[in-house]
Amino acid sequence: MGGDAIFDRLKEHLGVGHDETTSDGVVTLQHIECNAACDYAPVVMVNWEFFDNQTPESARELVDSLRSDTPKAPTRGAPLCGFRQTSRILAGLPDQRPDEGQGGPGAPTLAGLQVARKNDMQAPPTPGADE
Repeated sequence: MGGDAIFDRLKEHLGVGHDETTSDGVVTLQHIECNAACDYAPVVMVNWEFFDNQTPESARELVDSLRSDTPKAPTRGAPLCGFRQTSRILAGLPDQRPDEGQGGPGAPTLAGLQVARKNDMQAPPTPGADE
């Protein structure tokens, strides 16, 4: 869906490979097979915040903005923070960033549910669920 093309372009642009960090210490490039975001693919994540519907060009612009200390805002979710703060949030400490909790499911995420409801469709029952 484009993730490999983005990864290849960023490897070339940054001069690093998988799990390597740029010489300025700003960007570490990692290949992640699934971010559970197919409805917005391809996605790029910066410190676990989503940048949706990326292209090789937009991903390059994103890393350039990070390296020039003028980071772009994530497509959804809270504003970017440094990796130290991200690590604390992932460990369960309070998230003090403004706009915490913004986002939620967007139109691409809900499209299948809307079609199912419109057509009175349901998932089949789980075997043994009535026991």
